[in-house]
Amino acid sequence: MPAWAQSSAAFEAPPAELAPSPPEPKKAFGERQAYAGRGTGTGSWGGGTKSAWGESKSKGAKKYKDKAPRAAANRTKRERPPAEPVELSNEQHATKGRAILLRQLTASSKSRSQLLKKLLEKEIPVLIAEELLDRFEEIQLVDDEAFAEVWVRSRARSRGLARSAIRRELRDRGIEGEMAESALEQIDDESEEATAKDLVERKLRAPSMALDKDKSVRRLVGMLARKGYSGSTAYRIVNEVWEEQFGGES
Repeated sequence: MPAWAQSSAAFEAPPAELAPSPPEPKKAFGERQAYAGRGTGTGSWGGGTKSAWGESKSKGAKKYKDKAPRAAANRTKRERPPAEPVELSNEQHATKGRAILLRQLTASSKSRSQLLKKLLEKEIPVLIAEELLDRFEEIQLVDDEAFAEVWVRSRARSRGLARSAIRRELRDRGIEGEMAESALEQIDDESEEATAKDLVERKLRAPSMALDKDKSVRRLVGMLARKGYSGSTAYRIVNEVWEEQFGGES
């Protein structure tokens, strides 16, 4: 036996800090092992207290949720100051107005009233707009008389309109009175009735128009009325043309 084992110190109990810890008890079957980092909370399956990890997550989510509305409220939209309107000189207004008139007349011929309305829409001063239109009339780029004559011929030929309908269109474009009546002299009673008859004949080419005379007559009279023909003229022309087309078949 070694000498150190025979000393009295060998039989004395070791200090508490050097005493070995008792062995850990074995876990019963089904008892859950605590996750590392959960802190002191442990429990069996389906029970136990909340762990420190779960509490910290819940508190963190609540803290984020509470801060989100405040952060959104602090984001205020910065509004830009309104731009100051640019004041144009008379020369600049005149240059702008000339460009507008040339674009309008390049697209199609227009009356002075139509062009004045367009200039005012583009914020050209009235006095400058009138001066520009006077100048364009001098060089014959604006001519209401010629415009009215062309308009009457075009609307009568392409749309088959009667004089009353064309007269309304001219009035809407600022042309009325003697100038309008002079242009409308291109259409006399005979040519107006010939135009109406041609419109009805084209509509009656459909075989279905022969099935019901009353229905066909109503439809055709309504069509002529929308084009400016009087009711008596429309009924007379429609009945005459229908009899010519289908009278012998009944």
